[in-house]
Amino acid sequence: MNFLKFLGTGSAFNVKRGCTSAYFEMGTELFVIDAGEDVFKKLVLEDLFNKKTRVNFFITHIHGDHAGSLSTAIYYLYYKVFNMDKSKICVYFPHEDLREYLRMSGTTEEFYTYYINRWDEIRPDGTDINFEYNFIEAKHVQGMNSYAITIEIPKQKLIYYSGDNSEFNFTVKNVDMYNEIYNEVTFIEKATSHMYYKKMLELTKDFSKEQKSKIILMHLEDDEEAIKMMKENGFTIAE
Repeated sequence: MNFLKFLGTGSAFNVKRGCTSAYFEMGTELFVIDAGEDVFKKLVLEDLFNKKTRVNFFITHIHGDHAGSLSTAIYYLYYKVFNMDKSKICVYFPHEDLREYLRMSGTTEEFYTYYINRWDEIRPDGTDINFEYNFIEAKHVQGMNSYAITIEIPKQKLIYYSGDNSEFNFTVKNVDMYNEIYNEVTFIEKATSHMYYKKMLELTKDFSKEQKSKIILMHLEDDEEAIKMMKENGFTIAE
């Protein structure tokens, strides 16, 4: 079973699969990667805030399909879940852009705690595990601060999550370092914000079946034939 569970696996315009967003639970804490326009609703409907002592949001960049419902989620947690305790609502992004994005939507740091670090360790409530996160600068839209994320549980697991990244990051080429590699993909050659599938196919042509299967493709377009082909080519599809 993969480490990350998904609330949605679609590209910005794929309303069937919804905004790509993943989460994991550790101890009594919830960790959410990206919070696009439809993500808050899913978090509530799936009751993922229930009995949590802290909720942590990691954001890859501030496009609407990755951060569009973050403000609403913060307000909901502040008033409905954590009795106005902002220390239990944590937002991680290694740049001031997200802080300004939230401020412009009326969400100031009165309601949440902001972590701007590129790297740090977290020990979730209810565990004796320290895991590390690391934001890696990604190539995306010109002028957009965008990041991939690695999460490492020492001696257990190392995962890579691309966000939106038009390059197959050099760390991912060292495929054997990772247990799971979550990478977005597009079939639109001119979509310079995303990893072009044919380029990925070429870069992984010498990978073994096992190496390819640990690459989990996400941010999918509404094309079931393309998804079927990706599976036939040995990749795993985020579900």
